[in-house]
Amino acid sequence: MNTPNTKEKTWPALRVRLTLLGLAVAAIAGGIISWREHAAEQAPPAPHADGAAPVPIRICTNPGATTPQVPLWGALETECAGTFAPRIEVWKTTAHLLSMLLAGKGDLWVGNVDGFARARARGAPVVLIAVTGWRKFSLVSTKPTVQAFTDFAHRELPYAPMGCPSVDILRAVYGTKLDTVDFVPYEPKQLALHMLQGRIHSALLPEPLVTVLLRKVPDLRLIAHVEDEYARINGGRARMPIAGIAVHAKFLRQHPREVASLAKGIMVAARRLAATPERAPRVLPETFAHVVSRADVEASLERDGILAVSAAEAREEILRYVHIVAPDVFSEKATLDAEFFGVSETPRK
Repeated sequence: MNTPNTKEKTWPALRVRLTLLGLAVAAIAGGIISWREHAAEQAPPAPHADGAAPVPIRICTNPGATTPQVPLWGALETECAGTFAPRIEVWKTTAHLLSMLLAGKGDLWVGNVDGFARARARGAPVVLIAVTGWRKFSLVSTKPTVQAFTDFAHRELPYAPMGCPSVDILRAVYGTKLDTVDFVPYEPKQLALHMLQGRIHSALLPEPLVTVLLRKVPDLRLIAHVEDEYARINGGRARMPIAGIAVHAKFLRQHPREVASLAKGIMVAARRLAATPERAPRVLPETFAHVVSRADVEASLERDGILAVSAAEAREEILRYVHIVAPDVFSEKATLDAEFFGVSETPRK
């Protein structure tokens, strides 16, 4: 009787484990959820101290957008407790979010700043409250020879997600030095699976996927942050206004005082949670932990720190950034008007 080869016996089991692991990370990478949207809704908050009923608010977000929405949920839990009755609607890709913005679907959105700018330039009723995502993208590799972005001259550099601003930023920083780099876009779940299986050794990825893969892929190293490279053309600040929180202009007109209170609450909550980062994952809706674990959210804060800056205060940074990653916003027929940049300190009655 022939004895089966040990390698032949163990490989199918190993392949199954890798596939299952990859699928788990895929959910994190893509922010694709399997539960029904109403399961992510929070319990109705208590009424205002003055007895007024909470204001219903549709919050369009993605569970994988971790740090950018921490100040929002922190404010809703503490600083603005009882002011709003949130209902969550999930967007799955930035293209999906853009379609929601252009259709005016939702009252508040957590998403990419360049997407907000594109939508506003095309007439969407988008008002940016705050920038809350500043450091998201990193180069990682298992190859000891990889030390910098320029090491990929005449080679492929996979990146995710498709349409992310990293490539435009790096080309703006390095100019012709990256002309021979072949940036290859992937969906996050696909790229994560390839890295878990050892088929791809280097990639340009966002948080919290970077944190997840650093924990799961042997010998994976963090090589460089895109934001540090951006500092070369950004006056020394190693940050980019990548993601933030915006509201529907109609919702703002209907509830000016509540929105102004929320905008202030987001700033206060960001400072509070930045000082106690171990508490930050707990303010996110409990069901989001099925997509990104609270442990991974907390670990990612070492690189993707909590910071909220009002859109008005960050105006020049936003304009500089959008000029690079979405120059079409500033065409002859489109621009960003003053009302795009936030909520006034004394809202209209």
